[in-house]
Amino acid sequence: MFSPVFLATLGAEPQVVTLALQLLVQKGVRIGAVRVIHTAPYDPAIARALGDLKHAFAEPPLNAYPLTFEPLATPEGLPLSDITTAEEAEATFHAIFSLVRHLKQQGAEIHFCAAGGRKIMALYGLAVAQLLFDGRDGLYLLVSAPEFLAERRLILRPGDPVHLLPVPFIPWTSDAALLADILRYENPLEALRRGGELQRRAERQHKASFCEHVLTRAEEEAVALLVREGLTNEEIGVRLGRSAKTVANQLSNAYAKLADYLGWYDRRVDRHALIAWLHDHYAASI
Repeated sequence: MFSPVFLATLGAEPQVVTLALQLLVQKGVRIGAVRVIHTAPYDPAIARALGDLKHAFAEPPLNAYPLTFEPLATPEGLPLSDITTAEEAEATFHAIFSLVRHLKQQGAEIHFCAAGGRKIMALYGLAVAQLLFDGRDGLYLLVSAPEFLAERRLILRPGDPVHLLPVPFIPWTSDAALLADILRYENPLEALRRGGELQRRAERQHKASFCEHVLTRAEEEAVALLVREGLTNEEIGVRLGRSAKTVANQLSNAYAKLADYLGWYDRRVDRHALIAWLHDHYAASI
């Protein structure tokens, strides 16, 4: 099993990488390796940032963390010096996806700071995290005053005005088998397509299970008329030969069961929420 890997995107500011790493370690994450994603060093600023990182990681305290550079390249192996075209953007997505996919296939826990470099690198970092990360992994941004970063100081001091902020994201799946299926794809666009298919299938199964196994048959009959046709309790009662009060009780039971099924304990569940959540289930079954 790998020790946690710190992954970071790099632009012209090497301190974004080193400060984020040190803040993460302060949070108690035991980083075993550092991988830095960057464009080709044709730009003097990128070349200088790479040189600064090599020097910093050769000395304490950062020499405790093995450093690897991950230059962005096209699938054909051509280096990317910038990200200004659709082709370069797609190649960047592919490169980040491939690196994370490789690490996840080896069982690595990943902590990814996407604060450095082009903004599009952060966006693709988020997309890759949603596709491939599990509950152990984290995505972060570094936030500080511009004048502090302008110091270009690589080593953190107590009280420095800099913070590592977790970036919330919704994983495509928490199912290990589904995640393993997504990891089979080398092309991130194919993985996105497959991930979308798996997500939609899981969502359909989730809703079908609620209707078929959580609701009673009488509750499901009332819910079906409510969702499909938006009928009132009185109209549902006439259709099913029940009193409006009986229908109201059955729907109230359905609301409570849905809240419990989805863990919506701090959210109001009513006929509108039920219709919104089950609309596509009943539309597909017509």
